[in-house]
Amino acid sequence: GNLRQLETLDIRGTSIVMLPQTIIKLQKLQHLHAGFPTKGNYLCTRHLLHTYGFNQLDACTSLCCGAATPCIMMDKDYGGVVLPGGARKLKSLHTIRGVHVAYGDAVIQEIGRLSGLRKLGVMGINEKNDVKFCSAISNLSRLESLSVQSDKGCLDDITSPPKNLRSLKLEGRLGVLPEWIKKLQNLVKLKLSFTTSSQV
Repeated sequence: GNLRQLETLDIRGTSIVMLPQTIIKLQKLQHLHAGFPTKGNYLCTRHLLHTYGFNQLDACTSLCCGAATPCIMMDKDYGGVVLPGGARKLKSLHTIRGVHVAYGDAVIQEIGRLSGLRKLGVMGINEKNDVKFCSAISNLSRLESLSVQSDKGCLDDITSPPKNLRSLKLEGRLGVLPEWIKKLQNLVKLKLSFTTSSQV
């Protein structure tokens, strides 16, 4: 909390799962990078076990076959951090990566009030928080990059997608692309991971 001049906080690859309340004192913070890389040995095996029906052996084989580092079986969702209450006060934030929003709707509301966000990466979107998350995204008019890990289907409830969105990454059980993608006139990059969509 005393690092008042800090502009970038990068805690990727650490075991931090919850940011301290004192982070809201960092009024000059512009970039927050959290979570674990979702590739190679670091891809969450729980994601494969519960979302896609892999058994333990298949999940480990898929992620770690031929690798020197054994996979780590997690008992909870792995890879994201929880923002503290009051995060909406970080008005200088341009980038948030690796935030888990499944532990309550308050964090989604906090994110929705960060009108200066340019890049956002979240995980933990589900049927309980999907509508509120879509509402929050509709408030982020300056957003240029969005990465979403969802256990639901598509995020159909976004009524006014950010018009400046250039990059979109959707990960999870996506059967059909959301209709609002057609409105993204500035989109230059679309990445789909672990989806079941048959659309071209």
